[in-house]
Amino acid sequence: MDKLYKIFREVEEDLKFIATSGVRIKMLNSLLEKPKTSSELKDEFKIGASTIIHAARDLEREGYITEKIDGYHLTLIGKITALKLIEFVKTLYTLKKGKEFWLTHVIDDLPEEFAREIYKLYNHEILTSSVRNVFKTLSIYVELAKKSKHFWGVSPIFVDIFVSLIKKLAGRNADIRLVLTKDVFEELKKRHGDVLKEVFPKVELWIIDEEPKVAFTVTESFLSFGLFDEKGMYDPTHDLISRDKEAIEWGRKLFEYYKSKARKATLEDI
Repeated sequence: MDKLYKIFREVEEDLKFIATSGVRIKMLNSLLEKPKTSSELKDEFKIGASTIIHAARDLEREGYITEKIDGYHLTLIGKITALKLIEFVKTLYTLKKGKEFWLTHVIDDLPEEFAREIYKLYNHEILTSSVRNVFKTLSIYVELAKKSKHFWGVSPIFVDIFVSLIKKLAGRNADIRLVLTKDVFEELKKRHGDVLKEVFPKVELWIIDEEPKVAFTVTESFLSFGLFDEKGMYDPTHDLISRDKEAIEWGRKLFEYYKSKARKATLEDI
């Protein structure tokens, strides 16, 4: 902690320089697309030319941009700073937008590499159920999932309605890949062994020894991400949904992470 604080003191003024100016932040972000002139930036931001020029001089003085014949260019320092700044802003936005969701659920078991990239979920909505409509989140989830061509999921919980959903998707020859805990797999065999045998040739199934504290589905068009509450119970009344490409890719990588820790189910398991 002391080492981090020492580093912070070294860059404190740099952080203030970037973070306290909306125009500088906008310029760094905009110049990631391509070099631009002050006139182009003025029209884009709809602010005065003097404000643009002043911000540009400040950024150039600190080594973030350089001016050439065709306009302002990011330096290497400017490009890396802009990329990391975007991640930081998206992270804060993700946590603020879903503040209640993050504060009332446990995320400790989420692998650090994925927690670091939580900003990829910034474009999301939190579905919630109420006493009047306890099945709202589940109903919306099924409606989104039932037409999927690719259905990948990790589940430490058993829900009966998922069985009929998987059966329908298998009947449409969807690409179905599931990572289930031992308990969920055994419950599936016990309650719906006939369906399991029927769909097994069309479903890729893995069994994981550990108990992930996340339950999620990722398809070609959305990510559905659920968590456990602070009492250790899965919360079916809150579901994070994102249709953003970044979030979908994040979900696919998370699926591959858990799949790599599981063993593939065989006919002998059934």
